[in-house]
Amino acid sequence: MHPPVPGGETPYTEAMMSDPVRKGFYLATIGHCMECHTPMGPRGREFAGKLGTGGFEFTGPWGKSVSRNITSSKTKGIGAWSNDEIKRAITQGVSKDGSPLKPPMGYHLYAKMTGADLDAVVAYLRTVPAKE
Repeated sequence: MHPPVPGGETPYTEAMMSDPVRKGFYLATIGHCMECHTPMGPRGREFAGKLGTGGFEFTGPWGKSVSRNITSSKTKGIGAWSNDEIKRAITQGVSKDGSPLKPPMGYHLYAKMTGADLDAVVAYLRTVPAKE
């Protein structure tokens, strides 16, 4: 078993869920965002130094796909994306440039999220430190 996302092992209270960033972290954790978007090292996910930097490879009937950087980096991540562009990627599987995201991105599942929940996830993603 690999270690959980730092902070993901702690139960959340109702009061914590009223903070959009904390709620977004919670939703991103249960939605496995950082698990897929963090590379694997010899001891599991490299949450400590490479949280959200992408680079994890998936192979399936679609071929090979590589998770993308979802840190706040303006050059390598989603820091230069608008909130609507991030939401479109999450819920429709469409990148900033209009290209489709490959599986296993579960946008069809995330499309059912409420607007408030999407806003919370975006608020959290905006806090993920920029990494190249």
